[in-house]
Amino acid sequence: MATKKVSVTLESSAIERARVVAGPRGLSSYLYSALEDKLERDERRRAFLEYLDALEAADPTPEQAKRRASRRAVRLKSSVAQ
Repeated sequence: MATKKVSVTLESSAIERARVVAGPRGLSSYLYSALEDKLERDERRRAFLEYLDALEAADPTPEQAKRRASRRAVRLKSSVAQ
């Protein structure tokens, strides 16, 4: 695996916390692992949203029914949040 040294600016408190958690494996290894996890989550999220878009595009439900369902969902969410 090829590596490349980069410079990033982070809050000093976050760096110190990461150093403590990283321990002997080192800050670079810890940040690499965190970056890989974040990239994987973002890629999965993007793929899921693309899947949802495809489902929505293929949905035969009339637009009026979709709008009505959306308004009902908003009302339900607001009643649950209270």
